[in-house]
Amino acid sequence: MSVRRTVAALAGILLGGLCFGPVFGIRHLWLPVGLVCLVAFVVAEVCRRRPGLLNWRPLLVVVAGFLAIVESVLQATTLVGLPTVSSVRALGDGLAAWRLTLESTWPARPEPELLIFVPLLALVACVLTVELLDRAPPLVALLPAIGVVGVSQLYVAAEGFTAVLIAIAFGLLVIAVLIPDHFEYRRLTPWAMTAVVTLAAIVCGMVVSTIDPHGRTPYSLQRVQSASAPATRQTSPLDELAGRLSKGARDKVVFKYQTTEPVDRWRLIAVDNFDGSNWTTDHPLLMMGSRLGLGPEVRVETAPRSATIRPEAALGGPWLPGQLLPETVGNAVDPQVEPIGSTLVVPERPDYYRLTWAEPKIDAAYLSSAGVDGNAPGGLSDMGPIPPEIALLNPLGGKRATMATALALEKWFREHYKLAIGPNPPTGYSWPQLQRFLGDGTVKNPGSSEQFAAAYVALARQNSIPARLVVGFRAPAKPDAAGWYTVTNADAYAWPEVAVAGLGWWPLDPAAGAETSKTNPAGSAASITDEARAAVPEIEKIKDPESQPPSAEDEDNSGSGDRPFPLVPIFTVAAALLLLWLAGVPLLKLVRARRRRQRGGSAAVVGAWAEARDRIRAHGIQVSAGMTVRDLAHAARDLPDTGPGLANVARAVDQALWSGGPATPEVVGQAWTGVTAVRRALRSRPWLDRFQAALELRTLIPGPRQR
Repeated sequence: MSVRRTVAALAGILLGGLCFGPVFGIRHLWLPVGLVCLVAFVVAEVCRRRPGLLNWRPLLVVVAGFLAIVESVLQATTLVGLPTVSSVRALGDGLAAWRLTLESTWPARPEPELLIFVPLLALVACVLTVELLDRAPPLVALLPAIGVVGVSQLYVAAEGFTAVLIAIAFGLLVIAVLIPDHFEYRRLTPWAMTAVVTLAAIVCGMVVSTIDPHGRTPYSLQRVQSASAPATRQTSPLDELAGRLSKGARDKVVFKYQTTEPVDRWRLIAVDNFDGSNWTTDHPLLMMGSRLGLGPEVRVETAPRSATIRPEAALGGPWLPGQLLPETVGNAVDPQVEPIGSTLVVPERPDYYRLTWAEPKIDAAYLSSAGVDGNAPGGLSDMGPIPPEIALLNPLGGKRATMATALALEKWFREHYKLAIGPNPPTGYSWPQLQRFLGDGTVKNPGSSEQFAAAYVALARQNSIPARLVVGFRAPAKPDAAGWYTVTNADAYAWPEVAVAGLGWWPLDPAAGAETSKTNPAGSAASITDEARAAVPEIEKIKDPESQPPSAEDEDNSGSGDRPFPLVPIFTVAAALLLLWLAGVPLLKLVRARRRRQRGGSAAVVGAWAEARDRIRAHGIQVSAGMTVRDLAHAARDLPDTGPGLANVARAVDQALWSGGPATPEVVGQAWTGVTAVRRALRSRPWLDRFQAALELRTLIPGPRQR
């Protein structure tokens, strides 16, 4: 076990640990993972210099690694820098940290109970690597590092240039591990060629892990685990809506908030599954990480927003008022988020919390001309059998699904139905209540906001417009003298949201009247929607686009202007080169040997000499101009048992070229018998040397002419 190979193998583990960067952030990983690799190297070197400690080496690596993890991750559990019982307990709890991390949004909070599993994984890999370096071929010692990378790819699959950079780094580590201890620079070519082959294989594997022929999101273990993540399930805010608007509860304060810029609404929950009676959602709640980033569906410019919220007793339940694109929740213990619907939940309601979110910066022209995103999760969920009376309603006249038709449908509701005003509005949003509310599409009895929202979603989905139902509160128009906006139960209402291509979910308000549009804050989502709605023509005058508007997954990133990374061409070229290398080089050598032997007379003898020379060259022996067969035998003295075979070739060359006699078949046979002996002798070489020799390109390039 050389120092160079130990450093290279442990560096691979460090690289694998840093591949968890998208989960925790690299700045939180390099110290604990780096310390584990460092102490493993120190212990390995001490044991190498003191052979009496070799039997204790695995235990020493484990103990030193645990101490490194405690000092770098679990400092809060130590006493005067020394581990305690709490430290040992925390190390044991770390065995389940991988599961907790999958139940959090990423980047996760770099807390010990979540992050600790990464250095523990690195420690296991270090123990295996240090032992394999003494007991197995060099490449086998890299398997633990590759295993760490593989686990990281199950969390977040590397894509594009990141995947290529990881592959390049591993290619360099392969070179460092494979180069012999007594390396001669003239033998660089075979090792470099082997590293290129390995690098191409790693690139192909990583590209394959990020490519899906159907355009789906790359596999992530989080999607499997989060499907069973524990979620707080209580009475839905949708079921509480009628009670909030009752006469005795309307004036109760739900929460107060302060913000530098006004908002038009606050959300509690989004639901997208409808069975004909109830609206629910099956998206899992995840622990809120350090920051919730924007999803790939949002590709427009956004502006940062923030607010301080003080919940009151009337809020009830675990729900926290939030916004459409939340980023952080401060001063709340263990907040959870449902990223698809932006629902915020806490086990214990805080006295106050600070919410930051992103707000898309678009105008009415963008909104009215946008397409819809049919791939949005839950946007086109099945609603079961639709009553014939509702299925016959056709307010859009078969127009293709766009944001213009979504706004036209909203306008249709505003023109044909009225919102029930006052306490005790009509309740119910199942098919019978919606059928009674919608009637035949003409003006009927006033409906509640949840009936407007549910009916809009039903008709939108019938027309291929992805939509869902949201429950929350209208925002008050003005703050009090202290700058606090007060939200009461009377502000509770429901509205639909439509999935817009490149923008994400966008709120609409089919239940609002002209009087509410006047109170919408300038620049708010409601104000932008008002302008876009006013610009949309009558339904029959809306023109279908020439082609279906692209979905969020099909469009290029128009906000960044970057060209997509050509993964498919890279994979194709890399795979072709790899196959050409593995199959083409040995095949060409076989064909060349047969052609040399088929020559007649002295040419066949010269071919035997060239074949023997190239076989020796493939194993790293330098061949110079003017070198004779006996000179080559002397240069190849370090290759065992090649001397007798080269001696046969030398005698055949002397007789065919210098004796003046003819090159008889016996002489040709003697020359190729010598080649066969050389090949047999080279088979005793280590398998790695034979593998490199078989794939070395240099032997296919004509060498120096022989005299």
